[in-house]
Amino acid sequence: MFERVLAHMGLQFARLQFRSDIDKVQPMTDFFRNARTVLVALPVGYEDAVLAGNALKVLHDRMERMHLTVIHTGTRATPLSVLPHSEVVRIGPTDINRFSLPRRSLLQRIAPQSFDVALDLNLDFVLHTAYICKVTRAGVRVGFAHDVSDSFFNVQLHIDRPRTPRSPYEHVATFLSMF
Repeated sequence: MFERVLAHMGLQFARLQFRSDIDKVQPMTDFFRNARTVLVALPVGYEDAVLAGNALKVLHDRMERMHLTVIHTGTRATPLSVLPHSEVVRIGPTDINRFSLPRRSLLQRIAPQSFDVALDLNLDFVLHTAYICKVTRAGVRVGFAHDVSDSFFNVQLHIDRPRTPRSPYEHVATFLSMF
């Protein structure tokens, strides 16, 4: 019961923290093709993380030339975590505080790098991954559209709920291949 109240308080804190953080207008052409460093927040469930990784394998040639930082809650490997230039940051329950925000120790593991693109692949809004994408200050932050996504992502994907579990991730791969 209190988890939802605490998560709502965490969301309000994040909004307050980022209230003066205004995104600059920038061209969208080639933002993924020209990216050198990309942060990918895999879906929270392992099965969805595998589906997302398999769908993004279409972009394998491009992804081999960029450094990937993969945020993952599971301990098993995923298709993105085994790419040559990838680093995996594992998130456990102790890395998230009671307000559903990432702890400072987790942010310090991610903060030393700068990212050109931050990609959150959670279909449902997950506050700690959205917060991580925003705090990276990546020029392009891509996530799925939700009521509160405007505070965290400057590119939002509107995708209907899938007929098959892998179809939203295939749509993301198609979208990214255009850029």
